[in-house]
Amino acid sequence: MKVIYRKLPSNKIKCIATIGVFDGIHLGHRFILDKLKNLATRQKLPSLVITFDIPPQILLEESNRRKFDKFHGFLTDREDKRNIFASLGIDYLWFLKTTKSFLGLSGKEFVEYLFRYFSPKHLLIGEDFRFGYKGKSGIRYLEKVSNRYGFDVTVLKKMRRNGKIVSSSLVRHLIKNTAFGKVKNFLGRDYFVKGKIIRGSGIGRKLGYPTANINYGGYVIPLSGIYAAIIEIDGMRYLCAVNIGERPSINKSTEKILEAHIINFKRNILGKKIKLWFIQKIRDEKKFSSKENLIKAIAKDVSHIRKYYSKFKN
Repeated sequence: MKVIYRKLPSNKIKCIATIGVFDGIHLGHRFILDKLKNLATRQKLPSLVITFDIPPQILLEESNRRKFDKFHGFLTDREDKRNIFASLGIDYLWFLKTTKSFLGLSGKEFVEYLFRYFSPKHLLIGEDFRFGYKGKSGIRYLEKVSNRYGFDVTVLKKMRRNGKIVSSSLVRHLIKNTAFGKVKNFLGRDYFVKGKIIRGSGIGRKLGYPTANINYGGYVIPLSGIYAAIIEIDGMRYLCAVNIGERPSINKSTEKILEAHIINFKRNILGKKIKLWFIQKIRDEKKFSSKENLIKAIAKDVSHIRKYYSKFKN
């Protein structure tokens, strides 16, 4: 798969294309991608996915957000997208550089920009696809200019599964509400958070249960609580107890903290990049009346996780 980002093609490339944010690349997205690959194969042309390096919602002005969903966290970052699209057999992946000026392009300017570098013979889009300044352009405009640019348009309806529309919003809702089994039914894979181990206050170590503090970089995480989870470090996976919340028993934080006590693990991993898979919520976060009661609760959580979830790390 050829990835196009800063260096754009010098010659127009004929292709079959689709465009969208593709956050999560869930089963609804994969339905579109399967159609894309099948059509590209039949027409003997390469497949092209056009997406964004940054979700447009992050840069939209407050006044524009009536038209767009607010950004509620990543399901995939750029690296995730690249890896997943490659595994699905896409030929070209074009990351549009998302800037406020780019989002200010009219629908006409947006289409002109795309067709400056590629020559799609067929464009597959979802039924709610909008583009251009304030999302003012959509399917009708593409159909209007299709003859001028020489492409056909196919509009694909949203995929339904178990009576629900498969969407990134639904996946986020399920993650936040700890329905991890249901997440896989719509995402098509186990959801993981990527992050980096950062220096913490060292309080966990003083309590006898050292924790790795994780900068989770804007990924969607569940509601506050204690979780059984799997953490991957340098390609190895370990069972851990994860706390998400404000640590009300210690020093209440103004930001949501994500920290993991890795069971039977003593290495220094400061600065390491990790992946984290949530298995199940164990209990809600709560404030304890004393340090002793907090330590007892942590010991009980770790014992429970070690007893019932060890099989998940393999």
